[in-house]
Amino acid sequence: MYIECGIVNMIKVDKMQKVLIISLGNIAHTVYTLPLAGVLRDNGFRVDYVVSEKGFSVINKNPKVDRVFLMSMERWTDKWLSADTWEAFFKQIERVKMVEYDIVIDCQQDIRSLLTFAMCNGKRKLTYSDAKGFASIGGNEVIPKTKPNSKNIVERNMYFLKYLKLSYNGIYFPMPEIDYTFTLRHDKTFELLDKDKKTIIISAGAKNENKRWSATNWKVLIDRIKDKYNLVFTGGILDKQFVKEIGGEGYLNLVGETRVESLIDVLKRADIVITSETETCALAWAVEKPRVITIFTCSDPEKYSPIDYDNQEKYISLYGKIECQPCDSDVCLDMGEARCRKLPTVEDVIRAIG
Repeated sequence: MYIECGIVNMIKVDKMQKVLIISLGNIAHTVYTLPLAGVLRDNGFRVDYVVSEKGFSVINKNPKVDRVFLMSMERWTDKWLSADTWEAFFKQIERVKMVEYDIVIDCQQDIRSLLTFAMCNGKRKLTYSDAKGFASIGGNEVIPKTKPNSKNIVERNMYFLKYLKLSYNGIYFPMPEIDYTFTLRHDKTFELLDKDKKTIIISAGAKNENKRWSATNWKVLIDRIKDKYNLVFTGGILDKQFVKEIGGEGYLNLVGETRVESLIDVLKRADIVITSETETCALAWAVEKPRVITIFTCSDPEKYSPIDYDNQEKYISLYGKIECQPCDSDVCLDMGEARCRKLPTVEDVIRAIG
């Protein structure tokens, strides 16, 4: 794989058709593009990516990806009025433009991808007519919106394959290679768990407070299941206080200790994952092993829910179905504490666990 972070790498150009996938969102959004990349590569295409820092973690060392162009969206946030930011952005654009792609696919389809999509070199530049932020104006093949009633991001990405008349059998996620040191470390950690009990991984935190199921509900749930299951808590450093509040410190607590690469290995060891956070949901779906119970508050379950066409019970999405859902807002517009954070009920989650 060739990583374009500041130095142009000279590569031998082969006769394979070249595809560029643009995904400048968070980890989840980039994970949702991996089935598309896998099928393209399996059909003989060379697959390159433009990603942000967050998405880079699942593209780096991925066996289905040839080259990565890194756009530092995190570092540039709130600095778009700076001349240095625009200089760095256009330098990376110039590196992207050095390759003429047969196909460019904008999987981001919003204002973040517009300039990159519009300025890169592509014979065919595919987007959807309902792309947000005027992103569709960067394309030269604007596809009518995906099949009726399909909002799921993965299905939306896979629809590009149908447009290109490429067949595929089911959804699979090609994942990056895992450093064996993570495996060795987790082998020792998980040996401490009771082998007679199933293991539940709980990812309770979220950067957006509106996406957190209420602390009261988490406390009750943990108390109800603690004796029957091994409980493992994951999350970022910013989730530590919330996990402490709900009582997660008394169990195997990996909060703040797992980068994306190591979290992938941890999720493979779970029987069940319970999360209210879309990035963990996406990674748990991608590793395929655990059942995933996703608690949706302000986010749209139709858009982010995992799918298994052969096993409807493997992935369960729970939400309150109140009139203001989904709003996908950082601030509750319902004046006061967000009602969606109190739903589903603890009993709903207990039933989903089975």
